[in-house]
Amino acid sequence: MSQNSKGIDVAAIIPDRCIGCQICAGECPVGAIEMSGGVARIDPEVCIGCGKCFEVCPVEAVSFEPKRPQETPQRIPGVPEDRFSEYRGVAVFIEVVHGQAAPVSWELAGKARELSRRLGTVMIALIAGHGLKDVAAEALEYGCDEVHVIDDALLGSYLSRLYGKAVTDLANIVKPEVLLMGATALGRDLASVVATNVETGLTADCTGLDIDEEKRLLLMTRPAFGGNIMATIFCENHRPQMSTVRPGVFRAGEKMVGRTGAVHHHPFVPPVGEVPEILDFIRDSTGETGLDIGRFPALVVVGKGACDPESMPMFQELADLIGGVVACSRPVVEAGFMPYERQVGQTGKTVAPKLYFAIGVSGAVQHLVGMQGSRRIVAINSDPHAPIFGVSDTGLIGDYRDVVPLVIKGLRKAVSKR
Repeated sequence: MSQNSKGIDVAAIIPDRCIGCQICAGECPVGAIEMSGGVARIDPEVCIGCGKCFEVCPVEAVSFEPKRPQETPQRIPGVPEDRFSEYRGVAVFIEVVHGQAAPVSWELAGKARELSRRLGTVMIALIAGHGLKDVAAEALEYGCDEVHVIDDALLGSYLSRLYGKAVTDLANIVKPEVLLMGATALGRDLASVVATNVETGLTADCTGLDIDEEKRLLLMTRPAFGGNIMATIFCENHRPQMSTVRPGVFRAGEKMVGRTGAVHHHPFVPPVGEVPEILDFIRDSTGETGLDIGRFPALVVVGKGACDPESMPMFQELADLIGGVVACSRPVVEAGFMPYERQVGQTGKTVAPKLYFAIGVSGAVQHLVGMQGSRRIVAINSDPHAPIFGVSDTGLIGDYRDVVPLVIKGLRKAVSKR
């Protein structure tokens, strides 16, 4: 790494990788970056070596070696270092809706199994609701070593005050090192209540989880600063270490039908004061809940580069051939061509289909965090330098109006031979 005349280690742009997105120029605190010929240029004499451009670049086009000062772990004064010895296990809150577990619960169970093995500890399910016998048995089949249940008629419908008390009680009884919850509408609301009650930190909407085995820390990764960087967060001084994860980020663990184990039932002690009661549920005027693109095994995702209403029938034909549905990136929603419920990305849905067609999608980091769990990614884009090609399994360079019909023709031919 080069230095300027002041002896400061400075960053440099790798021209062949730069896509001219100007994110680095916007983040530079001293205005050392300018655009020239569609490529960013750094003035070494102005650069202060802060590394912000290196952190935000979505295509790794900045050459810089950030210095990592040795960190001294912060300790709470007067608290012994072994204060967490009573905590053990990786726990997953199993969200139950209409008598069935939400799919994200089993996705988290698969990840919890991996984390518990690395920590050399048990995997635990926490379940609150009413009529939970089948869900408790299913939790054992998804690999949980212990299942702790509060089953009460008061928990027949979700109310944050009642569920918050129940799950807090379970967390205080079990004392897990780690507690994972789905970042659903229910999970986001409930997680904040539980984290407040047990006085711990909460990292929301994570897209990655890892373990520092030496320090027994959960490393929680999530988008930050509008999705321009990925931040890894850990909770050193409190337990449990809590995280919510969006549906579709992880794959569901393997179900071992017939597996048995310990199921512990605990009584529900309602919160002090008047207990709220749900009188009725009122649906919206349409009576519909909307399309959930996360439940489809295949997606045809339309980006800004293919935002053409006349091409929609073609995209729908492709989606029908692969057994999927048409979705989109944020610019397509903002242009008014598709509804928000079909948006993939940081501010939309997180999906993990078996097959993901990205048509005219550039591959900005805000979009990538919403589809990184896809098993096979096929990208079609006229720009050979589009970031989407960096994550795709198959890349087709060309005008989608020419390429997509050829793909459809090939699929039809393959289907006719079956």
